[in-house]
Parts: sequence; C-alpha cells; structure tokens
Amino acid sequence: MPMRAQPQATVLVSGYYGFGNAGDEAVLAGILLQLSSLWPEARYLVLSGDPESTYREHGVLAVDRSDLRAVSAALRESTLLISGGGTLLQDVTSSRSLYYYLFLIMAAHWHGLPVAIYGQGLGPLRSMWNRFLTLRVLRLAQLVILRDPAAYEQLLAWGFDEERLCLGADPVVALEALDNAGIIDELYSQIEESKAALYVSLRPWPSLTAHLPAVAAALDSLSQKAWQVVFIPFQFEADYPVCQACAELMREPALVWETPLTFQEILTLFGEADYCLGMRLHSLVFAAIQQVPMVGLAYDPKVAQFMGQLGLENLVITLSGAPGECLDAQRLVTYLLWLEEKQEELMVQIKEKVGQMIARLRAATQHMGEQVGKSGTQSRM
Repeated sequence: MPMRAQPQATVLVSGYYGFGNAGDEAVLAGILLQLSSLWPEARYLVLSGDPESTYREHGVLAVDRSDLRAVSAALRESTLLISGGGTLLQDVTSSRSLYYYLFLIMAAHWHGLPVAIYGQGLGPLRSMWNRFLTLRVLRLAQLVILRDPAAYEQLLAWGFDEERLCLGADPVVALEALDNAGIIDELYSQIEESKAALYVSLRPWPSLTAHLPAVAAALDSLSQKAWQVVFIPFQFEADYPVCQACAELMREPALVWETPLTFQEILTLFGEADYCLGMRLHSLVFAAIQQVPMVGLAYDPKVAQFMGQLGLENLVITLSGAPGECLDAQRLVTYLLWLEEKQEELMVQIKEKVGQMIARLRAATQHMGEQVGKSGTQSRM
C-alpha cells in the first residue's frame, strides 16, 4: 500500500546540500524528482548548509543542518526521513561527517520517524568500529536503497537483512537537461566549434599534485590533434584552483570556466561535449546522461563502480597515492583516442546502461513507497 501523503505530511531530506557542489545539488534534485512522483502532495524539507541557496535552486524549504535546535524541530514536525543520496557513509574524509549522518538516523528513530536510505553508496569505511556502527544504525531503517551493486553486495556480506535492502541507482541519472540557450551561447563564444570538445573535471585530492604534469601532457597531445580542452569546476571554490593549475602546466591553450555554475547549467553544457575526462563522480554521471563517452580518473572506488555500471571499467585510471607512482600520460592519451575511435558504439552502450539504471531507480522508489506504507506510519503520513 503506497503512502498517503496528506497536506501535513513532511518528508525530511538529509545529505550534503548547500555547499556549492553541483554534483550534490543534482543528487538533491534527483531525489526530489523521484519523491514528488511518488508522494506529490507531501511537503519537502531539506537539511542544508545554506538554506537560502537551497530554496533558490530547488524551491523547497530548508533548515540549517548545523543548527541543532532547528534540526530537532524539523525532526519533530516531519513524518519520514530520507537519508541520501551520495557518499555519506564513509570515513575517508573524516569520521565526523559519518557520525553526523548516523546520528540523524538515530535521532529520527528516537522521534518515531520511519527512515529510508536512498541512493547512497557505501564506504570506504576504514575503521572496524565505523563499519560496526554503520551496520547497527542502518538496521534502524525501514529500507536501504543503494546506488551500485558493489555497495549492495558489501552490505549483504556484512550480514544486513536482504528483505530491507534494495539496489537502485544514483538519483541523478533520471535528470534531464533544461533548455538554456544563454549558457550555450557563452560556451560558444569561448571555444572553436570545429574542434572536438573534451570536458575535464578535476578536484582537490592529496595525491593529485603528483599526477597533474602527466594529465597536462596528455591534454597537450590531444590539443595538438585539434581537440578543445574545457575544464569545468563542479565545486567552484575547491575545483577552480586545481583546474587552473593543470591548465597552466599545459603548453597548448585550454579553457577554464571562470564562474560558478548551477548543476542545471553544467548538465546543459555537457550536451555540447564530445568526450569527458572525469574525476568528479557526477561529471561522469552528467556525461552518461548526455551519452558522452568518458574516461574516469578514480581517486575513490565510487568512480570505478559507476564506470563499471556503464560497462566502461576498462576506461578507468586509478590515481595512486603511492610515492613516486605517477599517471602514465601515454596510457591516458590512448584511452581518450579510443573514445574517438569507438564514439558511436559507446554512445549506444551508455544510453542502454543509463536506461537500465533509471529503471532500477524507479523500481526501488516504488518499492520504498510500499515499504513505508507497510511500516505502520499511515497515521503520521
């Protein structure tokens, strides 16, 4: 029985929102799209690092995620917590962020709210204590929907109840680009239309500095073959300096986008790309939505996992953090030129795989509606 959304029903959404990261804002948009198709009359409330920007970009109310009183009030007035999506359940960046998201799940449980984990990855969790704690807290959820098969199999291997586990997909895959002629015109004013456009997404990472000269050398080789290199910062304040540093290492000219962009603007721009070299996960997801052949720079397992779902696991280069180990520039050039050789075949393959992901996502969303309905929460929703 699906959840009956009455006017007072409030769905609280938790994730890494309001921090200027286009990928995470796309995740929120994807979640809201799916939830509103399931419960169109529900009210949606988001925990955000910048409530005003969340309201401007998504048109939903938001509260400051760092204001404990506001979070507590949001939990009291809500009828369901959606935790996701993204890579929230990991301790690589810090255990502190992991504990924040686990605490929200526990707090929702204490308030009597059903909890659904939606479109999340899993790990890396380096600490045994963090793995133990994560598994215990996830057992408080009515349903756990994971975005990739590797995360699904990992949680099963840890002993999680298969009946409350579901394989979905990254919520972003179901988004569609909006018509935005202005941003396209701005792009065309800066690039040469006769050249193949290679979009490059880089992000700060401890081991990246050692690899940048090789990346720059590979991009120079492609520029000399009449490719146009376009750097697109996804989290502008963090990514722009890295993209600029790589461009400065190149001998050939490259375009570095110099103003912050919304996720919709970036998704629109990706419709004009021929190829993508992506370090940010959602640069690869955007490329997939637009059927753009891609090579992944894997600083985190989630990059390789997504490429594997597209059947492109052989087009992933892992950025090793080992001292003295640098990316092979010629290998990168070979991979990117292979995209050119197999472009039409890859576009067909990517379209098919994205279609499969969207089908999984929608099926998981419908299953969530059924599970929440069965959880005895009809009086709250």
